[in-house]
Amino acid sequence: MIGRYMSDLDKGDQLGPVEREVTPFLIREYAHAVEETSERHLGGAHQVAPPTLFHAHKLNLLHTACPDGTGPTARMHVVYSAKHHALLPAGARVQVTGRITDRYERNGREYVEMTVEIIDQDTRQVYATYVDTTLLSYRTGG
Repeated sequence: MIGRYMSDLDKGDQLGPVEREVTPFLIREYAHAVEETSERHLGGAHQVAPPTLFHAHKLNLLHTACPDGTGPTARMHVVYSAKHHALLPAGARVQVTGRITDRYERNGREYVEMTVEIIDQDTRQVYATYVDTTLLSYRTGG
């Protein structure tokens, strides 16, 4: 645990590692939730995760590091950039880590930038690198 809330995170904080198995059930249910209909996500011998499944891994990482949630202020996901290095297959055991790369204020709004990496526990293959910017709080104008 890093802090009670996501709003406690500061530049340089390391999150994780959190280890998870990417089960066929997780992939299938996530695909249904985001209305992904490709058979390669719904099952079969070569089932792979939808590219946006890293959001679920990021949330699990944040819940582990900050179990009381976002904090006393509202949180809004502003922008993200993902680089996919390999398909994430069903049954993979992954390790998810994060690092707070920046925390700043702009125009009365407070932001946190986090880099998340998803890698295979056994082979160390990098599946995805993800940079997320979150708006933590803001002051009203006037």
